[in-house]
Amino acid sequence: MRIPHGKLASHGEAQVEWHETIGHEACWGCFHEGGFDETSKASQARRRREGIGEQMKTSPTYLRWGLLVSAAAMAAVLVGAGTWVYSGVRQAATTVTRGQSLGIACAARRTLRLAGEINPPVMHEVLSELAPQGLRFVEVIGPDHSVVGEAGSPSTQTRWLPGGHLGPAVSIAFGPGGASARIVAHSFDSAAMGLNQHPSVEASQAYAERHPLYGKELRFEVDSAAAHALVWRASITLVVSLLAAAVLMGLAAFFWRISCHAEKASLQLEHDRQLKILGQMSAVLGHEIRNPLASLKGHVQLLLEKLPLEHAGRKGAEVVLRETVRLEELSRQVLEFARTGAVHCEPADPVAIVRNAVENIGGTEVHLDVRGGPATWPLDSARMEEVLVNLLRNARDASPAGQRVDVTVDIQPERDLRVEVRDHGQGIVDGEEERVFEPFYTRRAKGTGLGLALARRIVEGHGGAITAHNHPDGGAVFSVTLPPRTQGA
Repeated sequence: MRIPHGKLASHGEAQVEWHETIGHEACWGCFHEGGFDETSKASQARRRREGIGEQMKTSPTYLRWGLLVSAAAMAAVLVGAGTWVYSGVRQAATTVTRGQSLGIACAARRTLRLAGEINPPVMHEVLSELAPQGLRFVEVIGPDHSVVGEAGSPSTQTRWLPGGHLGPAVSIAFGPGGASARIVAHSFDSAAMGLNQHPSVEASQAYAERHPLYGKELRFEVDSAAAHALVWRASITLVVSLLAAAVLMGLAAFFWRISCHAEKASLQLEHDRQLKILGQMSAVLGHEIRNPLASLKGHVQLLLEKLPLEHAGRKGAEVVLRETVRLEELSRQVLEFARTGAVHCEPADPVAIVRNAVENIGGTEVHLDVRGGPATWPLDSARMEEVLVNLLRNARDASPAGQRVDVTVDIQPERDLRVEVRDHGQGIVDGEEERVFEPFYTRRAKGTGLGLALARRIVEGHGGAITAHNHPDGGAVFSVTLPPRTQGA
């Protein structure tokens, strides 16, 4: 079934324009029992979802946040895995040290018991026998807490973490790394003769004569090489995980910054392209409008010369002339904005340029502070005077009647020339410090919005910059900064 282009097919209140040949069955299938409406709604919802998905795929902001969140998640996984492995290895090292210490405690007690006496050779024999297993220091403490015998060098470790007991009268404490331990065996050998059930003094003395170790305390320190190796490898793994996470976040931050710069450059290119198109269009419109305006202005002036002062139509002719002059000034600014902005810098007196601009506006009190101004500076005198005249006029219009305008000329610490123009008005609306330089943006009823845009183009043509901000004491400040060497110099 062929439906001609432009013919409307309807079902109830719905009407659709068809642009192609469709089959009879497909047509009726869409319309059957409201199928057209449901299909249309589903299609619209699907298109909306696809549009949102496509926007998320193509938006640099979504991409940047996706990259940052992914990098943060991966960094968190790396740090978490490294920490988990390190914690597990620490526990394993503590277990290894505990088992090794238990074996050393049993072996040391057995060796001293078999020796039957405590003297330096016996102590050194115990140390040399158990040193391969990790024994580093051993000592025997008497009942009066005096050292009966010792061998080896004690650790300088001052912080030992309690680790429980290895046996009924044997306690252990671990170093911070879990690979070293201090073992204390209290009153060992007392159970060998059943003396743990409140023995008599005579029985204890008799047992002590035969067993010099009775009633004494054995202390020794163990340093597990295997546990140290485990902790060392886990520490290396943790450090590598932390470094990898830091590098990953650093790369994410780097790509974020690069993406922001690329997006800003893309936006700037698009802005420049739009300004170029706007300039070309403005040039054509300004040129086409200027010629009729000149003719209109001339005829109105001739009309005013011929009309008597008391003529009823003279007031209307004066209004036409005034508005024609305003439109002529607007077309001049449009054509000026459409220019290439090329400047031709020569050594000039910036203070004299400022004074000329002040004389140009006239009728306004201007306070000049030019004590820090240089004698000469590479400038395009005519175009820079145009910038200053524009800034001074804006400051005059923004300031209340009777308020002065402040102008400062000085040299910055960076050796740049700075010219500041400050008014005493209401200042700039927060957040519009950059927007005021956009073409055709203005808050004045009779403003064109081209003055500051043209000023920025001229200043940037000098290789400088123009900025705007509010003064702490009120009013707006426009600052022009020019480097000592410019592209046109």
